[in-house]
Amino acid sequence: MPQVPKPVAVLAAENKRLHKTKKELAFRKQGEAGTLTGEGMRERGDVKNNMDAHKEFMRLRRLFRKIGKDDAIYAQAINDYCLLHAECLAIAGKVEMIERDLDYLEERSGEMETVDYLQLRSALYDKELKLSAELDKKRDKKRAIEDKNLMNIQSALRSIPKKPDEKKNPLLEVLNA
Repeated sequence: MPQVPKPVAVLAAENKRLHKTKKELAFRKQGEAGTLTGEGMRERGDVKNNMDAHKEFMRLRRLFRKIGKDDAIYAQAINDYCLLHAECLAIAGKVEMIERDLDYLEERSGEMETVDYLQLRSALYDKELKLSAELDKKRDKKRAIEDKNLMNIQSALRSIPKKPDEKKNPLLEVLNA
C-alpha cells in the first residue's frame, strides 16, 4: 500500500533520511501553494445567525489557522458542515426531550387508562425513531464532508504530486524505439 504524501515541512525535516532533492521539495511546495487561494474563510450569514453553527465555525477556523489551512477554498464546505452540526445538536435536543417525556409518562402510567398510555408511548417511540434516523443521515453527511475536505488532512495532501515529471529527451526516445 503506498504511503500518504507528506507536507513539505515534514519532508524538509526528514530530507537527510529520504534523500529528497531541493528541486523535488520546491516542486512539492509549489504544489501545496497551488491548492490554496490565499484568502481566509468567511462565515455565511445563515451560519452567523445560528449560534451553534457560528460557534463551530469559529472553532474550526481557529484550528485551520493553527495548521495554516484557513483558506476560502474550504469555506463553502465548512459552512455547510457547521449548519449540519447545529442541526444535529437540535435533533439531539428533541430526542432528549422525547426521552424525558417517556420517563414522565412512565411515572404517570398508573394515573392513565392503559389504551391511552400505550398510544402515547407508541407515538413517542415512533417520533424518537424518526428523529434518530434523521440524525444518522445528517451525521453521515458530516462524515462525508470531513472525508472529502480538509477536515481529513490526508485528502488534501493526496492531491499534491510527489515528484516533478522527469523531462524526457525526445532524441533518446526515438533512438530507443
